[in-house]
Amino acid sequence: MPSGRWQAQYTAPDGLALKAPSTFAAKDDAVAWLAAERRRIDLGAWSRKSAAGRPRGLTVRSYADRWWAETVARHKPRTRVLHRGYLDQVILPELGDTPLAGLTVAQVRAWYAGLDAFPARNANAYSLLRTILNQAVDDELISANPCRVKRAAVKTRVVEPVALSAAQIRRLADAMPPRWQVLVLLAGFSGLRFGELTALRATDLAVGGQAGVSVTVARAVVRVGGAFVVGAPKSLAALRTVPLPDALGPVLAAHLTRFGGAGRDGLVFPAQVGGFLHRDTIKHAFKTACVESGCGGLRFHDLRHSAATLFAQAGATLADHMTLMGHTSPAMSARYTHSTATRTRELAQQLWTQTPS
Repeated sequence: MPSGRWQAQYTAPDGLALKAPSTFAAKDDAVAWLAAERRRIDLGAWSRKSAAGRPRGLTVRSYADRWWAETVARHKPRTRVLHRGYLDQVILPELGDTPLAGLTVAQVRAWYAGLDAFPARNANAYSLLRTILNQAVDDELISANPCRVKRAAVKTRVVEPVALSAAQIRRLADAMPPRWQVLVLLAGFSGLRFGELTALRATDLAVGGQAGVSVTVARAVVRVGGAFVVGAPKSLAALRTVPLPDALGPVLAAHLTRFGGAGRDGLVFPAQVGGFLHRDTIKHAFKTACVESGCGGLRFHDLRHSAATLFAQAGATLADHMTLMGHTSPAMSARYTHSTATRTRELAQQLWTQTPS
């Protein structure tokens, strides 16, 4: 232009010419603007109404919705439900109408600081936003990710998990109704997740013989939109076979005979009316059994923590532990391993009796 600045213009998808909302000091800047517009057209995110105010046309909401829609083949149904909840309830109410290219570090920091006191939820929501904006960087829609709040994605427990001893797990199982006693025993001595337990079929159990007693995790069930969905476990590492104490063999065999589904493909823990077991079905019985056995306040997931701790105390190496629990990282195994007062006291007493080598 006569002023020495540069004007960018292109023919839009509707056949009409569209100019940049402002001029540029350098030709490279004008070319970069044109490249960004082409990228929006390729992504199907272009519209004349929004283009008039570039870079304000593409909002955090519109890009996040598109990102979520594209995860249908990559993420498990339950994961997509969780992500949709974080978007609709935590991220988009505050940031949704913000222009994607205009989102700043200060805005993200202010949004995070204003969230209610739900540490785990907030960490998950922040992590999701960071992931979505990383994709926007890869799509060349923004130059840098504004999610730079230190330790915002670090999960802080509100309630510390409880690790039961083997004797406590057995007492808790005894306090449960007969139909659900083995469910507690298997959870406490295998570390399987609830969805892995309720998806088990008779063919997944080895109850004795030369191979010993074990349980194989080949699938998991989750409840999505009021329906049960069967799929692969949480990760590839979750596809595993977990050895069990031999004493559980006869107990498992008796359970299958009395309560298991029909045939070798029958569910190990079917609901009383058939089909997959809902977590709420055992909720009251589990709570009552916890009180009766002196484990008040225990959550069912604490049985997984208990198994992890028992594995570690039995001498499992880190590699053993990750395999048994189906973890993909050492950090995750560390989160599920807890010492106990009895164990630490035993270690302290051993200090006195140790002999020099």
